[in-house]
Amino acid sequence: MPSSARTAGGVDPRPGHSQDAGRPAIMLDSARGSSASRHEFAGFRRRFLITVLGAATVWTAAMVAASTMGWLSVGPLQTYNNIAFFFMALVLLVMVWRWPGTTRPAAIAFCTGGLFLIVAALFLVPEDPLRMLLFFPGIGVIFLTLGARAAWVATAVAIVAFCTAVAGGYIATTATGVSTFIISLFFTGLFFHTFRVQSVRALETIAAQNEALDEAARRDPLTSLPNLRAFRNAVEAETTAPNGGAPLAIAFVDVDFFKTINDRYGHAEGDAVLVAVAGALRGAIRAGDTVARIGGEEFAVLLPATDIATAMVVAERLRATVQATAVTIAGEITSVTVSVGVAPSRPPHASADAVLRAADLAMYAAKAQGRNRVIPAPAAA
Repeated sequence: MPSSARTAGGVDPRPGHSQDAGRPAIMLDSARGSSASRHEFAGFRRRFLITVLGAATVWTAAMVAASTMGWLSVGPLQTYNNIAFFFMALVLLVMVWRWPGTTRPAAIAFCTGGLFLIVAALFLVPEDPLRMLLFFPGIGVIFLTLGARAAWVATAVAIVAFCTAVAGGYIATTATGVSTFIISLFFTGLFFHTFRVQSVRALETIAAQNEALDEAARRDPLTSLPNLRAFRNAVEAETTAPNGGAPLAIAFVDVDFFKTINDRYGHAEGDAVLVAVAGALRGAIRAGDTVARIGGEEFAVLLPATDIATAMVVAERLRATVQATAVTIAGEITSVTVSVGVAPSRPPHASADAVLRAADLAMYAAKAQGRNRVIPAPAAA
């Protein structure tokens, strides 16, 4: 619908460019899908690493106990390696459990130490003919905690170490056995690589769906403006921000005679009026302001870092813009008006609902004084 907005002088920055260059300026809580999926995968990686560290701690403790009591013959040097790996895994487990931010460095330390332990076993524990099988779960852990690049490098290291141990006589096997190990390790890496890629894609899909649901829960479906929940969040974000010492104001906007429009022309025409009013308000606010539909024919506008004098000027511009907007009702071009109440908030800020109530009362005062006007809250008089 066509619209023309009169510009109120003395207000800077200029209106009409803030809340829709396609999206409202209000910053909703949901992250973008890619960052959300990275966050989800980071959580999965941390939980997986905690499980692996716990299992490694128990396994190496059992190995140390068994070798100390003479049940296993692993040699003194590999026993020392197992003891060192046990304490490292235990310390890393505590770190990752208590400080999630240490997940990646802990994974690097654990995977490096684990790879060293397995390679050392190839040369120090000839009594165990199946010790090279430890590479398979180790490569899987690297894929899921450090990514494909590190895992393929580790796979190459494992193959070189295994072939060196075979060539040096530390492992007795045939050429067929060597090829079987290499092929099996390669396909294990390929499967883990595919699993990791598909897991990330699945998390991206879930994150995008969650973002869409969160967006829908914070947006009015008729006007595409933020709803009351999102508006409250925007107010709270302003009052709790580092620069929360700045004043702000809220304008409460109510469409005049809206019930009459609905009763006379029907709800479809009433909805068209609301869409037109929403568009007019969106085009008249300043950069950084937020307009929301908070219910029925009621709208609210958040004016950050704004004193009451400037807020009254902005509110008057909102009122005039709506009045100047052409609205088609039952095939006839006409116009509608709004009554606006303005309430300021200074540090320490009251709650969003308290400021909204004050602006609501001022809006009712505007109704009582003849409608199509702007009235400040009594505290601002």
